[in-house]
Amino acid sequence: MATDMTELSRMVAFELRWCAHGGGPAEVIMADFGMDTAAFFRTLVAYLDVAALAPLRPVLVERMTTVARRRLWLGT
Repeated sequence: MATDMTELSRMVAFELRWCAHGGGPAEVIMADFGMDTAAFFRTLVAYLDVAALAPLRPVLVERMTTVARRRLWLGT
């Protein structure tokens, strides 16, 4: 599981690119981060809930969190 700030920053940047499309594809998440989508989105939500990067606008944080939670709910 990704826990260091560099990896979390990469995850946020990745999701910013893919958020408008419902989140990143499972195969790209696996290739780029070495984890399945459930682990990726759980890690992302946990990070965004407590320590989102300061330069992110709250609306972007909310959008990414919504997409991540939807993906978790759908199991994809």
